[in-house]
Amino acid sequence: MPLTPRRQFLVASLLAIVSLSSVRADNADIATKKLIEQVIGAIGGEEKLLKRFRFRERVLISSTPTPAPKPDEKGNRTSTIEVGGRMWIGTNPREKDKVRILIWAWSLGILTAPNAKVSVLKDAMIDKKPALALQVTGVVKEPIELFFDPESKLLIAIDYTDTRHSFSEWKKTDAGHSYPSHVVGHRFADRTQKTLNEKQWYQTDILELTPLAELPADLKNK
Repeated sequence: MPLTPRRQFLVASLLAIVSLSSVRADNADIATKKLIEQVIGAIGGEEKLLKRFRFRERVLISSTPTPAPKPDEKGNRTSTIEVGGRMWIGTNPREKDKVRILIWAWSLGILTAPNAKVSVLKDAMIDKKPALALQVTGVVKEPIELFFDPESKLLIAIDYTDTRHSFSEWKKTDAGHSYPSHVVGHRFADRTQKTLNEKQWYQTDILELTPLAELPADLKNK
């Protein structure tokens, strides 16, 4: 039965809407891929993403900011990381999922995970300044949001569950792997409104970071 002019108009309109939605989705995918390439490129490209490493740090649970560590600072914790996988403090496995996910995120390895669903967040602000932002779902129980400096494309903050983690003091290993050596955490006063408690929750300073070609023998079976 031939379509009436009205039905022809409705079919044409529906096809136009479907086509426009497809174009918008394609453009969103392109924008996301471009930003992922830019932020990973800012730290040297995929070949410089940290996959396994050991780091020594000074961790302080303190509401008062503490001055930068001295050159001879020994720190109070040494951890070994298998990015996106296991973690050890000394030789003891650490099972806290939030910490492992946070490291997976700040190393940017989460952006390349096969099942990760990554999208651009528009109109992102950090400390009342515009920021570039990506949200990751699919590989985490709750969405995790990564914020980047618009100029340097370096990571400046992560919002995850009840905390904003702010990153600064970027350094490089001898092999050229980039990492933020100073991290400060603030609990959210209101997660929805993105307001933070005035006082910090913790701070940590990475004193030394060493990439590993493989896990140490004493950790492989733990």
